[in-house]
Amino acid sequence: MRYSCSDKDRSLPLFIDSIGYDWPQENVSRPDGYRYAHWLSTESGSGIVTIGPDTITLGPGQGILILPGIPHSYRAVGDGWTTAYFTFGGSLLMEVLQFLNIREYIYVDDSSLPINPFILEVMQGLDEQRPYSMEIASGQIYNFLMLLRVYIRKTRDDRDSAKQVIQPVAQYLEKNYMKEIGASDLTEILCYSSQYITRLFKRVYSMTPTQYLQQLRIRKAKELLVSRPELSVSEICELTGFNDVSYFITQFRKSEKMTPKAFRRLYYS
Repeated sequence: MRYSCSDKDRSLPLFIDSIGYDWPQENVSRPDGYRYAHWLSTESGSGIVTIGPDTITLGPGQGILILPGIPHSYRAVGDGWTTAYFTFGGSLLMEVLQFLNIREYIYVDDSSLPINPFILEVMQGLDEQRPYSMEIASGQIYNFLMLLRVYIRKTRDDRDSAKQVIQPVAQYLEKNYMKEIGASDLTEILCYSSQYITRLFKRVYSMTPTQYLQQLRIRKAKELLVSRPELSVSEICELTGFNDVSYFITQFRKSEKMTPKAFRRLYYS
């Protein structure tokens, strides 16, 4: 089920462009973005949304708001991806989005947000052509955006609390990156399970402790390649906690798109 508003009241602070529910989602590519703000959430199955270098998987209860003009694409994972969505504009759209401090998009992982009832209510009002349905929808969009503001603030507060808990782990990695570090080393620091530590760490740093350690080692290797030209690649490999030179070179190339020697030549050619 979908509804496209061909006769939009562009004088409204916010207006519906299109809206859909229980929609069999096709693959979409928008290299120039879309002219309106776009909310997309999963009802069943899952899909992958790509925005620049970011790849976001949307499962049930997860959604994303993409700002106007942001290049993006999305596709189903397997068969049977059904979505709920709506696109919206308005004379105050950019001011409200600026108030929410959203740059390109916001990913929402919170099934408690009443998004689907909101979409169904708006669709029903438009489909039945109720009096003042466009004006009512404008207010409903504003309420939806305020729900997002609550989500953003709550997520930020949760992240700040998690950072206080997880910070000793990041400090340990910064201090001991040159050593062999296992999950048991991290559980000894906080006395929590490795799964819980990983979940908290990812909430704060948007990556796992292992990924953080890998990036840290690559950064330290870059510093040594520039500041210590007398050191060989194998010596830098050892000093930064990589146990195998081939693995070090592979990971360095994956991160920097060049080998350690090529990186050093940029500074000493």
